[in-house]
Amino acid sequence: AILESQQIILDDLLPSMMKLGLASILINLLTFEISKLKNDRTPERYSILDLILRAIEGLSVIDEHSQEICSNKELFHLLCDLVKFPDKVEVGNCCVTAAVLIANILSDVADCVSEISQDWRLLGGLLDIFPFASDDLEARNAVWNVLARILVRIHETEMNSSSLCQFVSVLVRRIDLIEDELLNQQCVDSSPVSTTDARNTSLMRITSIVNQWTTVKEDAENNGNAEVLVNETDLKKLLDCCHKFSK
Repeated sequence: AILESQQIILDDLLPSMMKLGLASILINLLTFEISKLKNDRTPERYSILDLILRAIEGLSVIDEHSQEICSNKELFHLLCDLVKFPDKVEVGNCCVTAAVLIANILSDVADCVSEISQDWRLLGGLLDIFPFASDDLEARNAVWNVLARILVRIHETEMNSSSLCQFVSVLVRRIDLIEDELLNQQCVDSSPVSTTDARNTSLMRITSIVNQWTTVKEDAENNGNAEVLVNETDLKKLLDCCHKFSK
């Protein structure tokens, strides 16, 4: 009923189910499935994980119950862990739903972004989601909104060169994903203003972060702090891409 939004059933049954702990049950199930995901790559489990995530997403957009979902720290951390899962081929759809849920949570509890603003693995995981959401404009818009919230919290001028290099490396290694997504967005002229703003904010922040890295990289290399090599050709391609698609 949650997934299919059958209003009569939702009105009659959902309040009672929530009082009986439906949200906690779903989050416990999610905890279990994500823990199994690391060791048990049984294909049948992926559909179960997807159903759980979609049910939680359904609750997150129902006014009467969104606060209980969006204020749950355990859920937020589980979703971030899933987005950071390295092999997304088999759980791509699940990661897309997780990203949408993260966007829903951050729209209700904006302070949560402070917990993830320095997590370069999460940043990379979000960018890795774009190919799996190529046919889902809403999901891609959600990813851009999360990216913008994270990127505006990165204070690149205050970061040491090693940390800055990690972030730049994450972005540069995904230049093809970023460019493909921007080309896709260019073909779809129906993004809401908020998404266009989020996308432009993201591109401006990426430009600023990369420019700061360009400024400090010589010093970083001289001091042996550049732990991750950054491909200069891809670095220039990333900057050119950001300039081209910024509005």
